[in-house]
Amino acid sequence: MSEFLRNNWFVVVIAVIIIAFVSYFIYDENKYNVSAKSDSDGNQVVASIDKKDITANDIYDQSAPFDTALLYNLYHNQVVDQSVKTTDDLDEKAKDLKKTIEQNVSSSSSQNSESQIETELASFGYNGIDQLYDYCLMTVKEAKMQRDYIEDHFDEVTPALQEKKPRTISIISMQVQDLAALTEDEQKKKDNIDSALSSGSFADAATAYSEDTATASDDGFYGYVDANSVNSQYSTLNAQVIQAALNLEKDQTSDWIEVTDSSSGLKYLYKVHVDETDIQSIWDSKNETVSNNILSAFLTANQGLSVKIVQENAKDLDIEFKDEDVQKRIEDYINDQTGGNSNEE
Repeated sequence: MSEFLRNNWFVVVIAVIIIAFVSYFIYDENKYNVSAKSDSDGNQVVASIDKKDITANDIYDQSAPFDTALLYNLYHNQVVDQSVKTTDDLDEKAKDLKKTIEQNVSSSSSQNSESQIETELASFGYNGIDQLYDYCLMTVKEAKMQRDYIEDHFDEVTPALQEKKPRTISIISMQVQDLAALTEDEQKKKDNIDSALSSGSFADAATAYSEDTATASDDGFYGYVDANSVNSQYSTLNAQVIQAALNLEKDQTSDWIEVTDSSSGLKYLYKVHVDETDIQSIWDSKNETVSNNILSAFLTANQGLSVKIVQENAKDLDIEFKDEDVQKRIEDYINDQTGGNSNEE
């Protein structure tokens, strides 16, 4: 399972974005290309962003009551779509993301996987799996918008993340029968790893001896972690190992860490090595998974940053609210998410 998640970062990113930000769903721009305060069907237009309207019917469905978060998401969706041009690169990323989700659904052992995804998409305003590409395009467009903002405000947003002790790490693991009494073969392998570490690099030792196949094939490289990873439900690494990594400096290697998996009861020995602690170096990483993880980390560490980025981009758009209650609800939501600092430069 851990190998699958590390090799399919898109799925993890989607889950994190959905739960943490409640901000990704799409609209049919032609359907809502209306004028004045109502469309041809008499639907009330509550707001207009660069001449594209949000109607009252966008806020209500057949059974859902008025929802402020949903209203903000409609507003957010328009801002993201109009602030970021759809390039060939973003189109390809959206298609890759869609393909990954579809593969995940088809390979799942649960017969309800597709219906569960459709239910979740519908809860964010999508008309089921048919709009999966639209959702994916919106996701990658907002990620670009967020990257551009962080790049321009790097010194401003870095201190909050620095407190979380961000770093990239590598690991070596071996499974054992009894942590208190290793077999002869287990002790021999443990000694071989210790010898390899004392005479060579962590990468070489991991490649030669680690039983974590996903990382062993990449010189033991696991990826990005910080203090939030310790209790994260999305982490694929035991909390004890992550905590040990947080207590190390760059280029340091831990002592042996004894781990018993809480779900399987299997027992492991781990070594963890800190590869990098400099935020700028991690941000500039060519590793796509690391790049996406630190983007998420910046957004998590800085309260309301994702909403603030939307607001910064909204300043460049022609936004007109045609319903004072709608405007107030959106503004109140934004202030609540950003702690009232959404308009600070």
